[in-house]
Amino acid sequence: MPTRAGDVGTTMISDDGLGGRVQAENALAEWCLGDFALRAASHLGMRSECSISLRRDGQNRRSASSSERAGHCDDVENRDLEGGCIEAMDQLRVVLVPDLEAEESWPAWVRASLDAGFRSAAAFPAYAGAGAEIAFNVYSELVDPWDRDTIVRADMYAQQVGLVMSLVLDVADLETKLEMFQRALAAQAAIDQAIGAIMATQGCSAEEALTILRSAAGTRNVSLPEVAAAVLQGLGDRP
Repeated sequence: MPTRAGDVGTTMISDDGLGGRVQAENALAEWCLGDFALRAASHLGMRSECSISLRRDGQNRRSASSSERAGHCDDVENRDLEGGCIEAMDQLRVVLVPDLEAEESWPAWVRASLDAGFRSAAAFPAYAGAGAEIAFNVYSELVDPWDRDTIVRADMYAQQVGLVMSLVLDVADLETKLEMFQRALAAQAAIDQAIGAIMATQGCSAEEALTILRSAAGTRNVSLPEVAAAVLQGLGDRP
């Protein structure tokens, strides 16, 4: 299991020359995005595992995953440059694979996914700054669990990861990177909890709940995480 972001001590962030910096940056991303992937898999449910792949300057690599088996699937497609997340980043569109057993494209990745116990998969791309894209990948043990609410939530995770990476990739100081990752994790948790709360109280879909949050953020001229926190506080103050 990846180390949780809150457990990463600054003493573990070292910068011993360019090679050491790159290694430290990769380790930091794995720790923090690993936590993100774990939370996303838990919130999405449907017996899923999540992973995140990053393409920067034409080079693909897995950044984090919620489990070794999901990470292995990403490693196979990054090695062969064939798979759902590769196509998602190539075309900047969501790629859904409802039934892996019926999928005829990308044989090595499909076989690795089936061997890992998955029956379906999806890849959600996002822009991550100049020369960079990410794919947020969801693997499920269920056949075709992709209802609209699940797709909306998964895409929201992808866009959040892309936004964070677009900021973090250009920050030189590693401790600042860590702080940015941790703030992003807290913000995403608040947004997801607020969406769930609105769905429960209003009897609406995830897409409608997200629209309500965005509308409130625009009306109040505050960020989405801020309005999500206000929603949760308001619900907590109810008798």
